[in-house]
Amino acid sequence: MEVTARAGDSETGRVLQWEFDTEGEALAMVKRLLAADAGGQWRKQSGDNQPPQQT
Repeated sequence: MEVTARAGDSETGRVLQWEFDTEGEALAMVKRLLAADAGGQWRKQSGDNQPPQQT
């Protein structure tokens, strides 16, 4: 499973990627990203099965 996060726009933004062995580990990272102070606005990307859910 891969999690990709981008801060900023497509031309000047920074892209971070992580690889995980399980979906649970990937979802835990998504939850950490959503909870971060600099969370910003999140949107679904092509190829996603489901948008991340905040709890």
